[in-house]
Amino acid sequence: MKKHKTREEKIQSGYRLKNFKLQAETRSVEKDHEEFGYLASKYVVADLTKTAIFSLVIVSMLLIAKKWL
Repeated sequence: MKKHKTREEKIQSGYRLKNFKLQAETRSVEKDHEEFGYLASKYVVADLTKTAIFSLVIVSMLLIAKKWL
């Protein structure tokens, strides 16, 4: 025969389930941050800035070489 839960047991079970869901969500957010942290805007901006600077340097070197040769 199946045991019926009392009101207190149901409330405790609900609290545990809610707490578990919150902890799982927190772990999920932390995991996403660790995996995709390199996509943060400050890293993207820094990478694009470096790329633009190196592109300008290379283009200017090509123009100087074309002018002198």
